Amino acid sequence: MVRRVDWPERVAAVRATGLLEQPEAPGLRRLTRLAARLLAAPTALVSLVTDDRQVFASQLGLPEPWARLGQTPLTHSFCQHVVDGDEPLVVTDAREHPLLWDNRAIDEMGAVAYAGMPIRVDGQTLGAFCAIDSVPHAWSADDLAVLEDLAAAVASEIELARAAQHAEQGSALVRRILEVSQDAYVSIDADGLVTEWNPAAERLFGWARDEALGMDLSKLIVPEQHREAHRRGLDRVRDTGRSALAGQRLEVTAVDRSGRVFPVEFTLQATNVGGGRPVFHAFLHDISARRAAEEQLRRQAELIDAAPAAVIVRDPDGTIRFWNQGAEQMYGWPATAAVGRNIHRLLATVFPARLPEVERALEETGAWQGELVHRRADGRVLVALSRHVRRPAADGSGYEIIETNTDITERRRAEEARQESERRFRVQFHQSTIGQVMVRLDGTILHVNDAYARMVGRSAAELCGYGVVLLTHPDDRAGDTEALAGLFAGEGDSYERTKRLLHADGHLVDVQTGVRLVRDADGRPLHLIGVVQDITEQNRARRERDAAQLVLAERNEQLQRANQLKLDLMGMLSHDIGTPLTAIMGYGELLTDAELPGMLGGVAARIMTGAHRIDELRHNVLAMCKLDAGELTTVRQPVALSTALRDAADAADTVVPIDCPPGSTVLANPAHLRQIVVNFLTNARKYGGGATHLTVSGGDGEVAIAVHDEGAGVPESLREHLFERYTRAADSAAEGHGLGLHIVASLAEANGGRVSYRPGTPTGSVFTLHLETA
Repeated sequence: MVRRVDWPERVAAVRATGLLEQPEAPGLRRLTRLAARLLAAPTALVSLVTDDRQVFASQLGLPEPWARLGQTPLTHSFCQHVVDGDEPLVVTDAREHPLLWDNRAIDEMGAVAYAGMPIRVDGQTLGAFCAIDSVPHAWSADDLAVLEDLAAAVASEIELARAAQHAEQGSALVRRILEVSQDAYVSIDADGLVTEWNPAAERLFGWARDEALGMDLSKLIVPEQHREAHRRGLDRVRDTGRSALAGQRLEVTAVDRSGRVFPVEFTLQATNVGGGRPVFHAFLHDISARRAAEEQLRRQAELIDAAPAAVIVRDPDGTIRFWNQGAEQMYGWPATAAVGRNIHRLLATVFPARLPEVERALEETGAWQGELVHRRADGRVLVALSRHVRRPAADGSGYEIIETNTDITERRRAEEARQESERRFRVQFHQSTIGQVMVRLDGTILHVNDAYARMVGRSAAELCGYGVVLLTHPDDRAGDTEALAGLFAGEGDSYERTKRLLHADGHLVDVQTGVRLVRDADGRPLHLIGVVQDITEQNRARRERDAAQLVLAERNEQLQRANQLKLDLMGMLSHDIGTPLTAIMGYGELLTDAELPGMLGGVAARIMTGAHRIDELRHNVLAMCKLDAGELTTVRQPVALSTALRDAADAADTVVPIDCPPGSTVLANPAHLRQIVVNFLTNARKYGGGATHLTVSGGDGEVAIAVHDEGAGVPESLREHLFERYTRAADSAAEGHGLGLHIVASLAEANGGRVSYRPGTPTGSVFTLHLETA
């Protein structure tokens, strides 16, 4: 059976205390002296027992050489038996004790009487706390109780010492980590004074550790314009005990010893917040390079968006992953609606060859180019010159396809009569069908793609080093200069304008240009990038369209003048007829009132009938003139229906029963009311054999005035269009032009009312005027 003293886990626990090689701890020294004094023993020991020796973490009263050595082999150890038994060992005279009588400590160390208590830490017996006398000693119960309490205190001291050792080891490890860390580490107290500053901080900010310690952090690395905010933040943490920034990853601006201002990313932690004065720890690193890369990516993205072409990134199965502004404008679908959908289904793509052949070309050569037929969001079909390029996906999961599509629908239509070779749109430079040029600040060309070179009739090699201003029409150069001045003055990052380029053969090329000024990370101009699209054919088509619109406008103006002349003539004739007609009707009334002999009475009646008919036509003509001119207006007033309907019947030269409740009143223009009712009565006479009765009914704030007849009624095919202009039965024998009911419908609407028709019962017609009750 293995003795407890030899247990590996126990021995490991002893070694883990760190006390085997450490100097005597002050706390243990006090406890050993206290034990010797309280127990009246000349010797007291804190003995840590390993598998081959005992080490005195604290000692008092040992003879030499043991006091100097601080340890003995187990042949000289009483404490090993405390460990083996895991219980106290109390001996009055070791010379007579069965376990100890032959122990060498008796003769060589003078150990006769012994009292030892186990030292237990984390469930392991590490050794013994003991008192030793050189003569027989009878230990009292009080002695043993005191020794047991002191042994417990020794165990606590050992635990504290072990914790302190672990803390020191952890601290040393942290210091080593901070020394080799590539991130700057800075620690400050609640007053903002630097308490730690690692080598990376020295390299990043230029201040040595000895210089930085104790300095105000804001004066070391915080730009002057942000120092007040930094101090307010520290005050807020001191007042509230909380740090709103702790645990976050932040980006701020910092300054180094030389005054260089640069962006840094840092994480902040606060300790002892709420339990004392806070201490702040931050890891920082320079992100200038990352910012520059992000800016370059942003500019490249803006260039893609500025290009007057659709740039689309999709998976091999057609799923759209990127959709630029050019694609939005070209196809009418916003990116939010397009991304994630299949491009071939969304645009109803028609390929010049079968889709598998296109995919095979991408698989074998990595590129495909051709013309596609696409359908826009509004249903219109367009022809796109498309170039597909296959490249590895950004996430490394496979491949993706970059499509660059240019709308050539208008150009295709304009070039249908030309040779096939002139209809192809060539692309070379960076898989783009759009002309691109990079220009130095002095105006000389750095790089140019084949699309641009073809646009001006030169080779790309010939254009490198060429002055870009020499390719621009002289009349357009001043505009370029002014726009460039705005870029250099910081009024914008880019501009767009149309201008003319000089082709090598002398003809002009209309182009749409987008120019961006590229700056470095510090905002200094580097060079210019131009995106150029030939819009000559578009401008020609626009000029033809404008010419056609001009002709159309001239014809429209001629029609308006002719229409106005018609209205003027109709108004003049209607007015000139009114004056003699009034005289005729006046004298006619005198004649009909007089007792004329024989047939003269009938002649006078026919004169009045004709005059009333002419007057009705005159009013209709005037109403039509106002309707066509949009000038039909009215002023409504309360009208008593009983009197107004009798006057209308008299005006229509009609005798008809009138059923009108007393006091019935409507809001209407009296002349318009009379004209509408006269029209209904006249139509009843012309088409229905005469009105049989005229009724008035009301309800819900509306009055209905109905004219009834017992004629053949209105054919069903005409009823839907009865109140439209020029509507009349083709087989009607009565005279008319189909305008009367259209006019009364317009008059009713102008008076806030309406007109309606329903078949009579069992035959005939009922025409009704609906007006608002007064």
